[in-house]
Amino acid sequence: MPSLPASSDFTGGSVTEGQFKAAITGLRDFLSGLLGADGVNATALAALGALGAGYAAKTAAYTVVVGDRGKVLNCSGTWTLSLPAAAVAGAGFSFAVRVEAGTITIDPSGAELIDGSATVAMVGGRSAWLISTGAEWLYMTMPKAQNTATDTTADRVMAVGAFGLGANAAIVVTDYDAITATGFYRNSAVATGSPIASSLYWSVLHLAHSSDGTSSQFAMRSAGVPGNQMYFRRKGGGVWNAWDKVFHSGNLLGTVSQTGGLPTGAVIERGENANGTYVKYADGTMECLLTPATFVYSTADLVAFTATFPAPFLTGSLPVVTSTLSSAAGDYTGLARRDLSGFAQGAGTASAALSFTRPSGASRSFTTGDQVANVRLKAKGRWF
Repeated sequence: MPSLPASSDFTGGSVTEGQFKAAITGLRDFLSGLLGADGVNATALAALGALGAGYAAKTAAYTVVVGDRGKVLNCSGTWTLSLPAAAVAGAGFSFAVRVEAGTITIDPSGAELIDGSATVAMVGGRSAWLISTGAEWLYMTMPKAQNTATDTTADRVMAVGAFGLGANAAIVVTDYDAITATGFYRNSAVATGSPIASSLYWSVLHLAHSSDGTSSQFAMRSAGVPGNQMYFRRKGGGVWNAWDKVFHSGNLLGTVSQTGGLPTGAVIERGENANGTYVKYADGTMECLLTPATFVYSTADLVAFTATFPAPFLTGSLPVVTSTLSSAAGDYTGLARRDLSGFAQGAGTASAALSFTRPSGASRSFTTGDQVANVRLKAKGRWF
C-alpha cells in the first residue's frame, strides 16, 4: 500500500503546483489502499479488517492469511485450520471461526499455543473469535443457542423458554422412564413411570450420572392429595429400580398397608374400639391391649373368659397373649391372687378363649360367683 505523503508536500512554501498535485494523488492512493476505492462502508470495514466485515466458506484444509483479518470463516467437514505465526499476523490480528458441521482442529504455527494448548478442536454448532497477541493466540468461544428447550448439546446457550433453575415451570413429559437429561420435569396427564400408577401432577428432579444411563430421580406429588408424598429411585444397567417412599412427620403415622410383603402405607397405625387399643407396624407386627376383663367361675378348676381383639391377627398365625392380674383386693370375689395360676390361651385370630387354673396342689375349688376383675390382657402377633 502506498505511504501517506508528508505534510510538507502540501504546505511547504516552495511546493509547486505539480508537486501539490502529486501529493494529492499520493494521498488518494493511500486512502484507497486503506479504505477501498468505491467509498462503500462495507468495503472500508473489510479493508480495515473489522471483525465480521468479511466472509469466506471453507470446506478443506486451509491456512489463515493476513487478508483474512476480520473475516468470518464458515467451516464444514473434518480437517485442520492452520494459523500464521502470531508475530507475522501481528498483535490485534483477529478473525472468527464458525463450524457448521464436522470437527475443525485449529493448529497454531510451530510450537506456538492457543490459549495454552497445542491445538483446539471445534465441533459443529460452535463459534470462536481468535486474536493474536504477537506471541500466541487467544481463543474466545461464542456458543450457539439451544435448538429446543431440552437441547443438551455441549456449550449451548439456554434459549428463551427453556427451563433452568429458578424458572416457573418444569418440562412436561409423558414418560419418566425415558428421561435422559438432567433437569426438572412434570406431568399434567397420566405418565409412564410415575411413582403411583395412573396418578397426575408429579414434579420430578432427574440427575443423569453418566452416559451409560445411570441416573437418579426424586419425585414429589404436586397436587391432587392433601399430604406430602415423596419418592426416589435409581437406574443402573439400563433398568429402573422400584420407587421407594420417603417417610416424614406427615406420613409416619397413618394406615399401614403392604403389597407382596413390602410396606405401601404409613409406618405405624394406631386404633381403638370397645375391645381395646391396637398398634400395627409396617413390618407386620401388631400389638393389642385389651379392655380390662373380668374372669368368672367356669368349672371347679377354671376361671374362664373369651377375649375379642380390637383388630384381627393374620389367619394361621396365632398371637401370644399375656396377662397382668389386678393388685386391688376389691377386684377379687371369693378368690385371692394366690388362688390363680397357669394362664392358658385357646386358638383364635379374632378372639381367644382364656383361663386361669388353680395352683398345683391347691385344696380348694372355685365356686359359683368366684371372679377376678380388671385383668389386663396384651396380645402380640402379625397382621400380615
